[in-house]
Amino acid sequence: MTLTRNRSLDRGITLLDALARQGACSLSTLHAETGLAKSTIRRLLATMMDRQIVRRSLSDQLYRTNVAMPNAIARAPTQDQMLIIDVALPYLIELTASIEWPSDLHMLEDDWMHIVDSTRPLSPYHLYRGEIDRKINQFGSASGLACLSTMSNSQIEQRARKKAGDRIWGLDRFGMDLETYFAEIEQARLNGYGTRLHHYLGETVLDDSLAAIAVPLRKNGQTIAAITLLWPRNYLTPEAFAARYLNALNASANAIMTELEAIQNAQST
Repeated sequence: MTLTRNRSLDRGITLLDALARQGACSLSTLHAETGLAKSTIRRLLATMMDRQIVRRSLSDQLYRTNVAMPNAIARAPTQDQMLIIDVALPYLIELTASIEWPSDLHMLEDDWMHIVDSTRPLSPYHLYRGEIDRKINQFGSASGLACLSTMSNSQIEQRARKKAGDRIWGLDRFGMDLETYFAEIEQARLNGYGTRLHHYLGETVLDDSLAAIAVPLRKNGQTIAAITLLWPRNYLTPEAFAARYLNALNASANAIMTELEAIQNAQST
C-alpha cells in the first residue's frame, strides 16, 4: 500500500529539524535553511507555539524547539523545565514592569547554571544583553550561590569535588578552597539570597559590569532554578539593592512556586 505524505506535517518536521540542527533561529534563518515561504513558516510556528512544541525566547526573539530531534545540536528542555519557563516568565515580566530592573531565569543543572530567558529587553536600563542558552558558573554566579545555599554542605562538597581542578566551571576559577567557599554559602543563607562572588565578572569575554542578586525556585522540595535581578555594579552594593528590591523578588519567586504546586496538584487528581 502506498502512503500519501501530508505536506503540512512534512513542512512542520522540516522546521523542527532546522531548529534542532541550528539551535536558535530567526524567521529569516528558518527561511534560508528550509526554503519555505515566510508566511508558511509563520503559520506553522504559530501552531507549534500554541502546542508548546516551539517557543520564542523573550530575550532574543529567536525560535527554539522544545522537542528532541535526531542529530540535534541543542538539547531540548525537559517537560519540567518547559513548565517552569512557561510559569515563570509572566511573573518576571510583571516584576520588571514594576521595578524596571531586569530579571534572568536560570536552570540548575549538574555542573553549572543555564540561562534560559531574560527580561533585559523590557527594562528601560540598557544593561549588557544576556545570551540565552549560556552556561553560568554555579559557584561564582548569584543564581548558583542561591541554589547551592539551599543544599547541605555535603551536597555542595560533592558538586565542588566533581569539578575539582576545572578552572572554568570549578572553584579553582576563583582560587578558593571549600572552607573559604562555605563562608560565602553561610552568608547567602543568612541573607536569604545569593550574590555574585566579588571576582566573578560573568561569562562574557569582557567584564559585563553587572551585579546580581538571586533567589531559588523549588518544586517538590527540590531546588530546580533561580531568578535574578541585575543592575550596574557601580550603582548600588548588593546589600543596598536587596534592601530595596528583595521583597519584590521573593514575591515573584513565591508566586511562581505556588502556581507550580497548583499545577502539580491538579495533575495528580
